[in-house]
Amino acid sequence: MIALKTIRNHWKKSLFATGVAGYGIYYAKTSFDISQHMKNVCAETVALGKICDKPKHVLVVLNPAANKRNAEKMFKEYCEPILHLSGYNVDIIKTTQEGHVKTWLNEMTVRPHAIVVAGGDGTASEVVTGLLRRKEGKCPIVLLPLGRKSTTALKYLDLKPENKLERVKSLTAALTPLLQEKVKNESVMKVDFINDTTEKADATKENATVYGLNDFSWGLLRDVESITDKYWYFGPLRQYAATFFSAFSNKLNWNLATDYVYTPPCAGCRNCQPYENKSYVKKFLPRMYTVRDTNTANNINSYKLNEDCDMKTEGHTNVNQLNITCKQNVGATSELETRMIDTLTPGFDFVKQINKVIGKELAPNSTIKSRTIRLQPTDKAATEAHYSIDGEEYAVKPLRIEVIPNAIQIFCN
Repeated sequence: MIALKTIRNHWKKSLFATGVAGYGIYYAKTSFDISQHMKNVCAETVALGKICDKPKHVLVVLNPAANKRNAEKMFKEYCEPILHLSGYNVDIIKTTQEGHVKTWLNEMTVRPHAIVVAGGDGTASEVVTGLLRRKEGKCPIVLLPLGRKSTTALKYLDLKPENKLERVKSLTAALTPLLQEKVKNESVMKVDFINDTTEKADATKENATVYGLNDFSWGLLRDVESITDKYWYFGPLRQYAATFFSAFSNKLNWNLATDYVYTPPCAGCRNCQPYENKSYVKKFLPRMYTVRDTNTANNINSYKLNEDCDMKTEGHTNVNQLNITCKQNVGATSELETRMIDTLTPGFDFVKQINKVIGKELAPNSTIKSRTIRLQPTDKAATEAHYSIDGEEYAVKPLRIEVIPNAIQIFCN
């Protein structure tokens, strides 16, 4: 009775003490669960044994600024010990500015056994682009979900981390295929920024070509997602706040207009035969050149002729949102899938679909499957807008997207 009377008389202090105690218990339990999980992972790593007697070289591309500058701490605590325990020789490169990784990879002289991408979507995009610009053979990569979103890395994991324990589990799960040497060939999207009058890439610009693993996004839903952080004061409800206020905003462009030209999917033929590495080492010392070409699609079909491969289909569209993803089909064939949504209207009709907008569950009104697609924006206001390639923003301009089958290797299950 005395305790109840004390709580009633000092209910504010009691409520505060309860909150602090509850947080302390949650923090202690989380720390204990993480510690147990790391012990189990380390025991499994030791059971697997070292990769080989001679340590293999692993290059870590670390973005210290990722995830509000928590990426480096997370990597040091939960990833680097596993790499050393497995017998890898680890070198770490910290990014200092945008484009740093692309430049460094272009000047890299010794190819490592694997590249570990310790960052978010931007870091992953730069590593993939830098590697494929070299065109000197495949170098497998590991994608660690250390960014705030890490959509590209989580694409290869069954986990969707919502707390610290799940995030640690996702990091160790991403490293497991590297320890087990499980490599998968992945197709990529090759994005060329082109001139208005020709279909050739602007070779005078250093960033004329970008490669993407995840998706190309352009339109209303991308713009809404880009302003989510402005509503940080809503905490976990900031996505709902951004979507709600966007429904009544005049600043967003609800329609985009573009001409498009696409070619049908192709399993690989002489018309679309990918890049062939013609280095002098391969030409004169073929037996010493053990690395396969980076863009080899299908050796069996590359000598066949597909008459429909270069058949172009033109069109025009006015939509709210346009997404392009790279689909890996059964039989090692790949294609681009363009999804268009044109049924969104401002006001309460948009608010009614808020759960589908946040969950990215809106069904497309039309879908185009292709090998290549060219987009030519026709709205003058589009020059002030942006689109995203694997989470990285680019100013809207004419471009050509092509699927490159089996262009890169990723350690994943």
